Amino acid sequence: MVFKGGGMTFYIKQTNHFIANGVDDKTLRMRLKEQGLDARRLSRFTQLALLGAIPLKPYIDENTGIYLGSLFNSPSKFNKMFHQLMEQNLPSPLDFMANINNAATFQLTQTLQTCTNSIFLAVNHQTIWQPLKLALLDLENDEISSALIGWTIEKSEHSEQTEGAVFWLISKDGENSERKLDLLSLENSMSENLDFLSHIKTITP
Repeated sequence: MVFKGGGMTFYIKQTNHFIANGVDDKTLRMRLKEQGLDARRLSRFTQLALLGAIPLKPYIDENTGIYLGSLFNSPSKFNKMFHQLMEQNLPSPLDFMANINNAATFQLTQTLQTCTNSIFLAVNHQTIWQPLKLALLDLENDEISSALIGWTIEKSEHSEQTEGAVFWLISKDGENSERKLDLLSLENSMSENLDFLSHIKTITP
């Protein structure tokens, strides 16, 4: 799949998705344990991001930038902190650290062994492609060798959104490209009624 941007062409090299609807916390931790990771202190959101990204590790080098977008970070961890604070007047520093916006990207850079740009972006249905746009800009400026772009959703209570993660690995290397994809058409493709991850997964090659 080919992207046109800023006069340059970019290619999706690899993709992966992990859908977690109905998967409990224990199962997520076990899956990460199979990868050699201790997930006991990680938020569910971070676990979902890791399970979506880890299969792409063989294709990633230390100069791969990481760009992660989400509607919200970890609703379950936030609710736990809030109730603990309200009921016991006792904030949990460890829960707070697990829920800050860059916790997931920090874990991704550690696990994937990258040492260049990484960022978490809060997005909505109008700004869903911001992580992709930023990644393409950094690629065009040769700040990174490739870009790992991901969208992760931890489902909150009563939410009908698909839970999980979708990741694309993009570079300027055109080998094995499939088809062109217009960024403008992507931007016009979302509405507030669409399932966030399902839509991204549908257009993923």
